[in-house]
Amino acid sequence: MRMASLLLLVCALPAQAQTSVLFIGNSYIYSNDLPNTFRQLALSLGETVTVQSSAPGGYTLYQHSTYTPTLDAINAQPWDFVVMQEQSQLGALPSDVTSTEYGMLQLMAEIEANWECTYPVLYMTWGRENGDPQYCANYPFMCTYEGMQQALRNNYVTLANFNDAWTSPVGVAWGTVRAEHPEINLYVADGSHPSVAGTYLAACVFYCTLFHESCTAATFNSSLDPATAATLRGIASSTVLDEFETWNLDLPNGTDALLDGFQLGPDFVTLIHNGAGEHLWTCTNGQSFTTGTVTFTFENSGSFVVTHTYNDPCGNSDTRTFTFDMAVGLDELTKAGAISVGSSTPGSVDVAVPGQGGTFQLMDVQGRLLVNEPINGSQTRMACPSGILLWRYSDLQGVSRSGKVVVQ
Repeated sequence: MRMASLLLLVCALPAQAQTSVLFIGNSYIYSNDLPNTFRQLALSLGETVTVQSSAPGGYTLYQHSTYTPTLDAINAQPWDFVVMQEQSQLGALPSDVTSTEYGMLQLMAEIEANWECTYPVLYMTWGRENGDPQYCANYPFMCTYEGMQQALRNNYVTLANFNDAWTSPVGVAWGTVRAEHPEINLYVADGSHPSVAGTYLAACVFYCTLFHESCTAATFNSSLDPATAATLRGIASSTVLDEFETWNLDLPNGTDALLDGFQLGPDFVTLIHNGAGEHLWTCTNGQSFTTGTVTFTFENSGSFVVTHTYNDPCGNSDTRTFTFDMAVGLDELTKAGAISVGSSTPGSVDVAVPGQGGTFQLMDVQGRLLVNEPINGSQTRMACPSGILLWRYSDLQGVSRSGKVVVQ
């Protein structure tokens, strides 16, 4: 009888929730097995974590963005977190000389397409022990540890802010250990890769980043002596939790209500959002919809505001508004030679307008003004970003026309 009661009690216990983490990077991840070190640290704090990694030596985020094993790993399951680490030198270089941002954008699109509730996390690495002689001549800040570390911090925080990602500030914690505890060697002999202590520090920072909690109470020390491990846990915890908002950790997961695509016609606009949650679209013309892809139609010319409220599967809500200036019958006016807008060369639009001219504007799909220039009757070429842009032309009599243009 006692055994039956005990069995019933055990069966009634709830299953412990698991946290899944995919690490994408290179040797800074597989050295000393960072994913498994993080897993064991979390387990000692009562968290069950499953980990997987894609980390070929020296790989960049751009290479990962087309690397089949990485893409397969992203799509293998709905991850709670996906960690992205750039090649250690490229992460410190100016964004205009690397493919870091492009590779990250491609990976983030893949991550979101797999499951929009996944948190993207950027793995801020550390400066070389004595600077980086390879890039020192062209980029003097790379000549010292301090200069390289500051560049890494700046770049990773900027990329996280721009891409709505979290930052795991391993490099910042690394700098604190170097300054306050130089007796703890975080590097191996090459002055680049992490020692066991360096990997343990990284694992501690990741625990605090992903769980938003201190790791000081952990009982897993890896192969370190308990005093050294405790020091590293304390620095990791204060680095993350004392600057919570700096690392974007107050940012919720999930997608927002911004558009994934659109199509603009002379008397309609089709708006696309790929989120799997709940949608509410309303327009000042009186129409409303609750699907992901919607088409608003217009009987008259004018300026119309569309509001999109999106409740994602992660429990977040976001609202965005979009303004469209519609000129019903625009196709006929354009064919008659009233105004011509096109793109014949990359990064520019060609505009020709009749009469005395007026003002020409270019906006992105979110309605942000990119170009606002006076224009006369002759053909004019204007520099602008590539992509699908909205244009509006107002002549000297105040008559406005609008449309879209695809810029190479």
